[in-house]
Amino acid sequence: MNQAKINPLILQWARRRLDLTEEQLAQKIGLGAKPQRLQVWERGQEFPTFRQAQALAHVLHIPFGYLFLSNPPTTALPIPDFRTLPESERGKYSPELEDVLNDALRKRDWLRGRRIEESQPPLPFIGKFSMDDSPQVISAAIRHALALPVPTARDVKSTDEHLRFLVRQAEYAGIMVLQSGYALSNTHRTLSVQEFRGFALTDPYAPLIFLNAKDTVNGRIFTFAHELGHLWTGTSGISNPEAVLPEQQTLAIERLCNQVAAELLVPASLLIERLQSRVLDLETFQDLAQEFRVSVFVVLIRGYETGQIEEPIFRQIYHQAQQEIREFLSNQTRETAGGDFYRNFRTRNGRLLVGEVAQAVREGTVLYKEASELLNTKPQTLINALQEF
Repeated sequence: MNQAKINPLILQWARRRLDLTEEQLAQKIGLGAKPQRLQVWERGQEFPTFRQAQALAHVLHIPFGYLFLSNPPTTALPIPDFRTLPESERGKYSPELEDVLNDALRKRDWLRGRRIEESQPPLPFIGKFSMDDSPQVISAAIRHALALPVPTARDVKSTDEHLRFLVRQAEYAGIMVLQSGYALSNTHRTLSVQEFRGFALTDPYAPLIFLNAKDTVNGRIFTFAHELGHLWTGTSGISNPEAVLPEQQTLAIERLCNQVAAELLVPASLLIERLQSRVLDLETFQDLAQEFRVSVFVVLIRGYETGQIEEPIFRQIYHQAQQEIREFLSNQTRETAGGDFYRNFRTRNGRLLVGEVAQAVREGTVLYKEASELLNTKPQTLINALQEF
């Protein structure tokens, strides 16, 4: 029987990278009753067959050739990491995040090449501003470029519709927007909201925003507006933005993008007007959150930042809101994979990108095989999915 003389150190590295025990990995490759087999492989006392080694690479989400390297590869995220994380978590990232990011870069590069080949001009708003510009100026520019009303939720009837509207307007302006809760369409590889909420790839020809679809809709709305701030300031990066007070954000760029998002979604002048002659209690801020179609925390923090609510009252209402959210989340069932496949397909890849790929297929500049690989699906499935474009 042919043995694959893998490097046991690589096997150990790859298993620990996924935070798997030897027993868990043995179970995943069909050796559940014999975890000791994996143990001797990791000690280099025996070697797996080539078929077993291929199964290991598949389960560990690494290229097969990695198993034969002399030393574990040194990997780094290809864009800045703006996440606010505990000290013990800084610099760490999962294979799911790495794969999602590399997939987005591949999509970005494809669309960039297509637009340059077609002699399309660069988008004028990408990187138009700097850290020295005010959140009000940047948010006004975003509103103008995306043709957004004041407030952005003025003409929508639900939070879901608010997110769809924002995404649609961004796509009309030439921005790719991808939303997925899984890595590479694999429902067994769930993305963690605790790890990241989204990222932005700034490019004058093919800017891209990715939203972690495991987040709440309110969370995605705020992240989306935050990532727009990154595009307009020309700062690619991975984020886990939350509606928090400015002093709670350690990175200046994240503070700025949070302020841009807050002003875009809940303009200060409009909020001040709405709060006049209102009782400053949780119910008032919940009503305003319903009007602006954002989380109550966004409205609360805006009220505090604009001087409309004093700190003791703010802290009290903020605590009450946290309690209600915790109770609400504890009663929610876990999200499961499902729903309309083709709608999910368009959301994962973004309508803008799917439309561009469909056009390229019709022109004959892209084959179905290449297109299906780009969109992480099978050729026959792609044929059906592109029919509406």
